[in-house]
Amino acid sequence: MQKSEHSLTPQQKKILDLIKQQLQNHGFAPTIREMAQELGFKSPRAIAYHLEQLTKKGFIRKTTDGSRNIALSLDKKGISFFVPLVGWSAGGKPIYAEENIIDWIAISPQFIKPDSDIFLLRVKGNSMSPQIEHNDIVVVRRQLTAKPGEIVVAFIEDGTTIKKYLPKAGQIILQPLNPKYEPIIVKPSKLRIQGKVVGVMKQI
Repeated sequence: MQKSEHSLTPQQKKILDLIKQQLQNHGFAPTIREMAQELGFKSPRAIAYHLEQLTKKGFIRKTTDGSRNIALSLDKKGISFFVPLVGWSAGGKPIYAEENIIDWIAISPQFIKPDSDIFLLRVKGNSMSPQIEHNDIVVVRRQLTAKPGEIVVAFIEDGTTIKKYLPKAGQIILQPLNPKYEPIIVKPSKLRIQGKVVGVMKQI
């Protein structure tokens, strides 16, 4: 059971209040770095410390499935959960590898169902415009396969890309939604699907 907020320090109360406000207005909370900037903390580590204290007090709980997601108990209406924001990967490691995490963003379950295999990726470029635009954050479900027509995060020789997945006649067409961009055509052996895009968070 969640404990009374009277047990919180002023700093911890401010952090929870900020997350609540952002969730109510936007459906997702600011990142840890944005929380530090908004509340005047000199370092994101201070926010991380207070989140750890909130865990001990019962306001935050780690999921029990061994994932890296953290659930944040806000009120009786539901639980908002922190999801890792990962950086673009040009190497051979999976994009969602733990060392590739650059931040955490709290998302309301009203926006997307909590899932331990979810990660976030900030979009670069406008090849998927207007549905997905530069600086948007895509919500990605980690999986190694996809159905024709699904939008995927895929690793190819040139790095990571977000495109519509279209397998055809022994080759894979990675189709942009923006007609100004050319499709990428690769052999199946040269493609590794990292996940399927299941949501878009617009330019935060």
